[in-house]
Amino acid sequence: MTRRYAVIGLGHFGSALASELSSKGAEVLAIDSDLERLDEIKEQVAHSVRLDATEERALRGQGLEEMDGVIVAIGDNFEATLLAVSQLQQLEVRRIIVRATTPVHERILTHLGISEIIMPTLEAAERLSTSLLFEGALKSFSLASDYTILQATTPEVMIGKTLQELQIRERFQVSLITIEREEQRRGRFGLGKRTQKTILGVPVPATTIERGDTLVLFGKEKDIQNLLRV
Repeated sequence: MTRRYAVIGLGHFGSALASELSSKGAEVLAIDSDLERLDEIKEQVAHSVRLDATEERALRGQGLEEMDGVIVAIGDNFEATLLAVSQLQQLEVRRIIVRATTPVHERILTHLGISEIIMPTLEAAERLSTSLLFEGALKSFSLASDYTILQATTPEVMIGKTLQELQIRERFQVSLITIEREEQRRGRFGLGKRTQKTILGVPVPATTIERGDTLVLFGKEKDIQNLLRV
């Protein structure tokens, strides 16, 4: 199923992100109040619209609450960012990702209940577009020739199965580099328990994947995407 995203604010970062998402197969709605910026990107995205994102009436009717996510990338006008975020929350948009340009802005957005905050560069736009299009993706690092190292939560269907049963490399042409696992350890002096993340090293065919595991995968983006959608 095609993922659908809206990008509000088409500065350098917003334009790069909208373009990256579109090039990777997403349906993108580009939003800005500047007609010149919209003209520059309209051929690269599915939809573009000129409106003031700080006004709820302008945003209503764009179907934002039905999208997989809305990215607020307005830029240096933090007041406009806050107003846009407030309107999106009023519309009950299910996933709001916001650009912050300073640590203070980041703290304010956190207090407003925004859990996905980015401090962008053009490279970050490529990484974010990759993570948005991969179900369960946590972090990614793009390499040459469309290859990616990606950290992702474990798909439900893999839990309790061994690598021999899953045949990840044979079925998807993807390599599982390692597994990060949360383990319960006793606290200092044997008192209480604490959660600690452990790297399991190089997995072997008998390795069983457990609930809560984080998988570190290597392969082509489209192959990893197919694996995470099983």
